[in-house]
Amino acid sequence: MKKMITLAALILISVVACSPESPRVKVQNQNSQVVDIALKPPSGSTININDISGGNETSYIEVPTSNYEVDVNVENTTPNVTTHFRADEDGNYTIVISNSVPATVSVK
Repeated sequence: MKKMITLAALILISVVACSPESPRVKVQNQNSQVVDIALKPPSGSTININDISGGNETSYIEVPTSNYEVDVNVENTTPNVTTHFRADEDGNYTIVISNSVPATVSVK
Protein backbone atom coordinates (compact mmCIF):
# COMPACT_ATOMS: atom_id res chain seq x y z
CA MET A 1 0.00 0.00 0.00
CA LYS A 2 2.85 2.34 0.87
CA LYS A 3 4.42 1.80 -2.58
CA MET A 4 1.14 2.66 -4.32
CA ILE A 5 0.80 5.91 -2.36
CA THR A 6 4.40 6.80 -3.18
CA LEU A 7 3.85 5.99 -6.86
CA ALA A 8 0.64 8.05 -6.93
CA ALA A 9 2.46 10.98 -5.30
CA LEU A 10 5.28 10.79 -7.86
CA ILE A 11 2.82 10.73 -10.75
CA LEU A 12 0.96 13.73 -9.31
CA ILE A 13 4.20 15.67 -8.85
CA SER A 14 5.34 14.94 -12.40
CA VAL A 15 1.98 16.00 -13.84
CA VAL A 16 2.00 19.25 -11.86
CA ALA A 17 5.65 19.92 -12.69
CA CYS A 18 4.99 19.41 -16.40
CA SER A 19 1.89 21.60 -16.59
CA PRO A 20 2.51 24.53 -18.91
CA GLU A 21 2.51 28.01 -17.42
CA SER A 22 1.15 31.16 -19.01
CA PRO A 23 3.71 33.40 -20.71
CA ARG A 24 4.97 36.31 -18.62
CA VAL A 25 6.00 39.78 -19.79
CA LYS A 26 7.83 42.66 -18.12
CA VAL A 27 9.00 46.05 -19.41
CA GLN A 28 12.47 47.52 -19.01
CA ASN A 29 12.51 51.25 -19.78
CA GLN A 30 16.09 52.29 -20.48
CA ASN A 31 14.84 55.61 -21.86
CA SER A 32 14.79 58.78 -19.78
CA GLN A 33 11.14 59.48 -20.66
CA VAL A 34 7.97 57.86 -19.29
CA VAL A 35 6.59 55.15 -21.58
CA ASP A 36 3.20 53.50 -22.10
CA ILE A 37 2.98 50.04 -23.66
CA ALA A 38 0.05 48.46 -25.50
CA LEU A 39 0.24 44.70 -26.16
CA LYS A 40 -2.19 44.06 -29.00
CA PRO A 41 -3.16 40.46 -29.81
CA PRO A 42 -4.86 39.69 -33.15
CA SER A 43 -8.12 39.19 -31.26
CA GLY A 44 -9.19 39.92 -27.73
CA SER A 45 -8.37 42.78 -25.42
CA THR A 46 -5.31 45.00 -25.56
CA ILE A 47 -3.10 44.80 -22.47
CA ASN A 48 -1.89 48.23 -21.34
CA ILE A 49 1.15 48.79 -19.13
CA ASN A 50 1.31 52.52 -18.43
CA ASP A 51 3.45 55.17 -16.77
CA ILE A 52 6.77 53.33 -16.66
CA SER A 53 9.29 55.92 -15.51
CA GLY A 54 12.67 56.28 -17.16
CA GLY A 55 15.23 53.77 -15.93
CA ASN A 56 12.60 51.52 -14.31
CA GLU A 57 11.48 47.94 -14.84
CA THR A 58 8.07 46.44 -14.15
CA SER A 59 7.29 43.13 -12.51
CA TYR A 60 6.23 40.22 -14.69
CA ILE A 61 2.57 39.94 -15.64
CA GLU A 62 0.91 36.87 -17.12
CA VAL A 63 -0.47 37.20 -20.65
CA PRO A 64 -2.33 34.76 -22.89
CA THR A 65 -0.33 32.74 -25.41
CA SER A 66 -0.56 34.74 -28.64
CA ASN A 67 1.19 36.86 -31.23
CA TYR A 68 1.46 40.47 -30.10
CA GLU A 69 2.08 43.85 -31.62
CA VAL A 70 3.95 45.96 -29.07
CA ASP A 71 3.07 49.63 -29.44
CA VAL A 72 5.26 51.96 -27.35
CA ASN A 73 4.38 55.58 -26.67
CA VAL A 74 7.44 57.48 -25.41
CA GLU A 75 6.40 60.68 -23.64
CA ASN A 76 7.13 63.87 -25.64
CA THR A 77 8.06 61.83 -28.73
CA THR A 78 6.27 60.95 -31.95
CA PRO A 79 5.70 58.61 -33.65
CA ASN A 80 5.19 55.54 -31.48
CA VAL A 81 7.64 52.67 -31.93
CA THR A 82 6.43 49.14 -32.56
CA THR A 83 7.61 45.55 -32.79
CA HIS A 84 6.03 42.10 -32.85
CA PHE A 85 6.65 38.89 -30.92
CA ARG A 86 5.04 35.59 -30.03
CA ALA A 87 4.41 34.77 -26.37
CA ASP A 88 4.50 31.00 -25.85
CA GLU A 89 3.70 28.86 -22.81
CA ASP A 90 6.44 28.78 -20.16
CA GLY A 91 8.10 31.84 -21.73
CA ASN A 92 9.42 34.91 -19.91
CA TYR A 93 9.77 38.00 -22.11
CA THR A 94 11.31 41.41 -21.49
CA ILE A 95 10.23 44.36 -23.63
CA VAL A 96 13.20 46.75 -23.75
CA ILE A 97 12.86 50.42 -24.70
CA SER A 98 16.25 51.84 -25.64
CA ASN A 99 17.83 55.04 -24.42
CA SER A 100 18.35 56.40 -27.92
CA VAL A 101 16.87 59.06 -30.17
CA PRO A 102 14.65 57.90 -31.65
CA ALA A 103 13.85 55.17 -29.15
CA THR A 104 13.69 51.57 -30.30
CA VAL A 105 11.88 48.58 -28.83
CA SER A 106 12.99 44.96 -28.71
CA VAL A 107 11.76 41.81 -27.00
CA LYS A 108 14.21 39.45 -25.31
